[in-house]
Amino acid sequence: MINWKWCAPLLCVAATPALAQSSVTLYGRIDTSIEYTNFGPNHVVRMGSGDIFATQWGLKGSEDLGGGYRAIFKLENGFSSANGTLGNNGALFGREAWVGLSGPFGAMQAGVNYTILHTSFVTYSLPGDGAGLAWGNAANNFVGPAFLRVNNSVRYTSPRFGGFLLRAIAARGANGAQNVPSTLGDTYGASLNYLNGNLSIDADYMQQTFSPASAATLNANSPTAAGNYALGGVSYDFGFFKPAFIYMRHRGGPDVAAGVNATSSNPHSDLFELDATVPVGRSQVLLSYGHYRKVADSGGNADSFGVRYDYPLSKRTVLYTGAAMIRNGAHATFTVNGAAGGGVAVAKPGATASSVVAGIMTAF
Repeated sequence: MINWKWCAPLLCVAATPALAQSSVTLYGRIDTSIEYTNFGPNHVVRMGSGDIFATQWGLKGSEDLGGGYRAIFKLENGFSSANGTLGNNGALFGREAWVGLSGPFGAMQAGVNYTILHTSFVTYSLPGDGAGLAWGNAANNFVGPAFLRVNNSVRYTSPRFGGFLLRAIAARGANGAQNVPSTLGDTYGASLNYLNGNLSIDADYMQQTFSPASAATLNANSPTAAGNYALGGVSYDFGFFKPAFIYMRHRGGPDVAAGVNATSSNPHSDLFELDATVPVGRSQVLLSYGHYRKVADSGGNADSFGVRYDYPLSKRTVLYTGAAMIRNGAHATFTVNGAAGGGVAVAKPGATASSVVAGIMTAF
């Protein structure tokens, strides 16, 4: 990463320790791949972006305020390295955009934040030499974006006490927007992590207000309800083999037929992923199996299988290749996604989706 520390020459002479320890870091990752995908019965060969890491660039920084306190911020942009277009619906800093404080109390950050569920998913949907919740991970093919990242949010992370760490988040989804229910997207949750040597355990609960109305009919008077997510994850690193398991249950309010991002709605469901990373010399193999269960319709169930091989050329550059498949139930339409999403949609419900990929990721 490129790190700049600066101050004007005259200020440097008389600078306080807080100013002398201010910093801004420019960082990023570029991930490009060639993918062969079959989306039943058709197939395509294409260039992709953001398979094991979302292609991104960002700025993060801090200022020492003294007494163990720091002002902190992060701005992160997502884009496609295949065609240069912006991700995250064209938002300049749609991946993260927050400012906050850290100190003996922990850290508080306000703006566009990842939720507590996302943190657990990227921890137990194992990363290999990429990010967690990426190409090859079963959970990455099943989870939706509405509850993984939220705008207008405040997120808190506590210090670690006796192995335990608390995370919490609160967000005003609509944030005063017109022509939508005033509470739409409101999100509240807490997570407890326990870390002891090579053992990691998480238990999360999060609630998000959704509307069962369709995106086309959504208005200020549309009905709303609270959907709730309960998640558990565990992993243990044996050195020669690291297994992990993650499970999420979604219930609350009237069930809906399909997820609709604009209304924060998701069907009542259960999903799990069982995965493992296996070191092979300096490289790693990721193995993943997961299942999605749609409560009201077994035809909406799906199974995901994935294997990926990551070979680091250096600390910053990784070559990767893998194969993945989703076996959809008669009414399911899941596909194989990268870390930035963007999987090829299946031709019809019930079609099997499969993908073979080879790519390179480099960081700066």
